[in-house]
Amino acid sequence: MKNKYLNLLAKQILRAIPQGLSKVKFAKILYFTHKGLVQKKLSSLTAMEFIRMPLGPVPVGFKDLSDDPEIKVTEIATGSLIYDTQLYVLRNMDDYLDKTRAKATQDIAFQLDRLATSQLVSVAHQEPSWINHRNSDEYFLEKSDLEINLPSSIDQSISSEIEIQHLQAKLVEGMIDEIVDESTSLEYPYPKK
Repeated sequence: MKNKYLNLLAKQILRAIPQGLSKVKFAKILYFTHKGLVQKKLSSLTAMEFIRMPLGPVPVGFKDLSDDPEIKVTEIATGSLIYDTQLYVLRNMDDYLDKTRAKATQDIAFQLDRLATSQLVSVAHQEPSWINHRNSDEYFLEKSDLEINLPSSIDQSISSEIEIQHLQAKLVEGMIDEIVDESTSLEYPYPKK
């Protein structure tokens, strides 16, 4: 595992949410938990790097988590969501982080897990660092991200069908933005001001 911080944080989050997390939700909870720890001065901006993806930021090295023998990745049937067919569960429930960071991580993860995946994706799309980059760019959190509170509102009325539609819409929206940017740069190959 290249990024030990990512690996340890992932295990602490999965320890706090023993039922496991879907791939997309796990990536968003990792992002927001890291952000929350930076806001509490329990981690640094550069402890984790992210890749801009259509559904929001994904930690660099996220794919490597499935190689960790303590993290079980199970294929799940999700209907039409081909990109979210994995469930991540921690096999071993040992403590992984210092007590102060472990408690903060647990509190943040519980708060975020109460939100629908589509809500986490929508909020991630409002983060300045995500907005300021193009899909597949790698970047760190920006100080302007830290000025925005972690998501906390709960919409209990979202059905699983609506949730899937919201995620698919966000995915298409992110892909269309990239296509428009690329076609515009072909048509007008001058630097943006």
